[in-house]
Amino acid sequence: MLGRTFIHLPGVGSVTEREIWKSGISDWSEFLASDFLPNRIERRRSGLQTLVHESQERLEEGQARYFHNSLPGGERWRLYSDFRDNAAFLDIETTGLSPHFGYITMVGILDSQGYKAFVHDENLEDLREALEQYDLVVTFNGAAFDLPYVEHHFGDIFKDMAHIDLRFPLKKAGYSGGLKSIEKQLGLARPSALSELDGFDAVLMWRMWLNGDAAARDTLVRYNAEDVASLPLLSEAVYNKLAAELPTEVDALAPSHRHDIDLPFDPQTVERTKDYRNARWDRS
Repeated sequence: MLGRTFIHLPGVGSVTEREIWKSGISDWSEFLASDFLPNRIERRRSGLQTLVHESQERLEEGQARYFHNSLPGGERWRLYSDFRDNAAFLDIETTGLSPHFGYITMVGILDSQGYKAFVHDENLEDLREALEQYDLVVTFNGAAFDLPYVEHHFGDIFKDMAHIDLRFPLKKAGYSGGLKSIEKQLGLARPSALSELDGFDAVLMWRMWLNGDAAARDTLVRYNAEDVASLPLLSEAVYNKLAAELPTEVDALAPSHRHDIDLPFDPQTVERTKDYRNARWDRS
C-alpha cells in the first residue's frame, strides 16, 4: 500500500493523489518513470521525485516512523500491510483513568510469536526492552489512553515506532463504539465468558488480586489477552475496507485467524467481579 501512496508528500492531498492515480500512475516506480504528471504538480516534478526516491529508501530500510510522521493522521492505516509482520498489538490495564493518580497494572503485547503479559511488580520493567524490537504499535484508543499512560511512566518509549490507533480508521469506515461493540458489528465477537467484562472490571480484578484472590490475577491477564487478540482481526478488516474504497488497485490482506489464547481463568472470579460491579451500581 505505501508504494502506491502519494498523500504523504508535501502539498499532495487526497484530491491530488486521486488525480495521480487516475492519470495512470499507480505506484512510485511509475511516478519516477512518467513523462506526464497532473498539471498541479508538474512544476514540482523534480522536488517530488526526490521525495519519492527517499520514500523508497525509507521503506526498504523499514523506517515506519518516517511514514507515521509524514502521513496525515487519518491515513496511517496504510502502514499496516507493510509493517504488520513486525507489529506489537498492545493494550494496557490500569488502576484508574489518569496516569497522574493511577499506575499501570499490566501491559499485554501480541505479535507474530504470540502473547506476552508484563505485570506490575513482576516483569513490567522489561517492557521498554521488549518494545525496542518493533516497528509498529497497534492499539484501540491508544492515542488518547494507552500510549500517554505508558509514556507518563516510561518516558518517550514509542519515539521510534509508528502507531495505528484503530479507533480512527474504524470510525472512517463507519464503525463506532467500544472495542467489543465494533467486534460484534464486524461479526468478530469473541465466544468467551469474559466478553461481558470491561475496563472497570479489570480495575476490580486487580484489587481482588491485591486482596488475596489468587485467581483474579490470571483472569485479568486472560481478559487482557482476549482484547489484544482482537486487534489483528480488526486491523485487517478495516485495512481491506478502506483500501477497497480507493481508486487504485490494492491487494486485499488475507483474513487472519484469531490467535489461540490458551491461558487460565477462573469463571467464579468473573462472576464475583460482575456481582461486585452490579452491587456498586445499585448502591449509586
